[in-house]
Amino acid sequence: MASEAKKLGTIGLIGLIVPAMIGGGAYDLPENMAANAGLIGQALGWIVSGLIIWCLVYSFLFLSKLRPDFTSGLYKYAEDGFGKFTGFFVSWGYWICECFANITYAVLLASTLNAFFPGVFKGGNNLNSILLGTVILWSMSALVLKGIQGASWVDNLSTAVILLSLLFFIVSMIAVFNPHTFTTNIWANQAMTSLGDADMGSIFHQVKSTMMVTLWVFGGVEGAVVLSGNARSQKDVRNATKWGFIICLIIYAAVSILALGYRSYGQIGKMASPSTGALLASIYGPIGHVIIGISVLVAVLASWLTWTLMLSEMPRAAAQMGTFPTSFKKMNKNHMPAYSIIVSTIVMQLILFSTHFAGKAFNTMLTIVGTMTVPPYLIAMLYLFKISLNDKEFNPTGAKITFGRTKPLIYSGLAILGTLYMGYSAGITYTALSFVIYALGIPVYIWARTHKQDMTIGQVFGKYEKIFVACILIVAVGSCAMMLLK
Repeated sequence: MASEAKKLGTIGLIGLIVPAMIGGGAYDLPENMAANAGLIGQALGWIVSGLIIWCLVYSFLFLSKLRPDFTSGLYKYAEDGFGKFTGFFVSWGYWICECFANITYAVLLASTLNAFFPGVFKGGNNLNSILLGTVILWSMSALVLKGIQGASWVDNLSTAVILLSLLFFIVSMIAVFNPHTFTTNIWANQAMTSLGDADMGSIFHQVKSTMMVTLWVFGGVEGAVVLSGNARSQKDVRNATKWGFIICLIIYAAVSILALGYRSYGQIGKMASPSTGALLASIYGPIGHVIIGISVLVAVLASWLTWTLMLSEMPRAAAQMGTFPTSFKKMNKNHMPAYSIIVSTIVMQLILFSTHFAGKAFNTMLTIVGTMTVPPYLIAMLYLFKISLNDKEFNPTGAKITFGRTKPLIYSGLAILGTLYMGYSAGITYTALSFVIYALGIPVYIWARTHKQDMTIGQVFGKYEKIFVACILIVAVGSCAMMLLK
């Protein structure tokens, strides 16, 4: 945990979560969204995902008011509401999800550099890309080990660069905006060879197809909650979460939709990453690629740094409660969870190696991250819904609040439905894969509970936890069988 002198205020927390959300993903939003939907589909996609994330954001704000003592966020909500194994389940899933997120940045970084050095970093997952990612991966971990304040300063600076570059892109799209281009084939239900447009199917299908993209770019919205132990106050956490979401939603929608006033969705959907660079290059020439290329590098490195910091927090908190091995509690002289950071880096290194075998590495990593995010969000929302059902569980600490049980109940209920819809949008393949990853954590939990705690394996799981574990294993085994038979 950070010392009092290094506690973060609202601006500092926004400086952490905005880069964590925007990352490099915003710079490829035009292509990622256009590959799935036309104008109407994209607009509805942002509205639907915005409403879902808004319900999530407000639910997190309610939780921060009702449980100000839970400074490790998602993990504590899960454990308090549903037991130690569920707490571990959330910590493990969130941790692995963040590890995949960082490697997604590694792929995007290499893909961006490939635009300047054609063929050198082909696909973002060739040998040169993996070597580059390895160097940056360990460098980032070394920087985070020096302390949170150092990472915060870097993020505040990078936030300014990210916002300015995306503002430049938005202004440029407004300057070349063509109403005719914008309103042509808005339903994306016609194949227009001259524009490269294909029939994208029904609006429902288009909106569903955009969900993993939108969930990916909103990943990190809970960052202030996860790092609330490093905040000056819970009020700062709430303000940072709310404003971070609003800033990012406006930017995301503008970046993807305004581009449709310059080129058709068919043309944008075939552009090389980062598509914002390709669009600016068609306006300003090579300098457009340079502007976006530099901005992507800054954004990716900042997000990478932020996620490295964030992913170390939950294993440390879980270790303190006895659901992760005790070694994860170890702190260095800079008050950073050194063991957690180093092990996380090793896990990320293994994931980085695996990208070499993925066809479309960036899209594969993006979808895995989105899918892995669903269970932690869902369980946190179920916790708020659960405690809002009766007065005894609702506000046991006697915190000063200005709302009753009805609003949290409604917001969490809507967030639960929205999160389930996002999980459905991921598709059965990636959902099944996520259960395999969750199943891999079960031996870690058993080790943590039996090692130095004088417990037998039979005592590790409660009655309902055994059912939960059995379900995870059944789905995981079925998923493996399904993948082998393909």
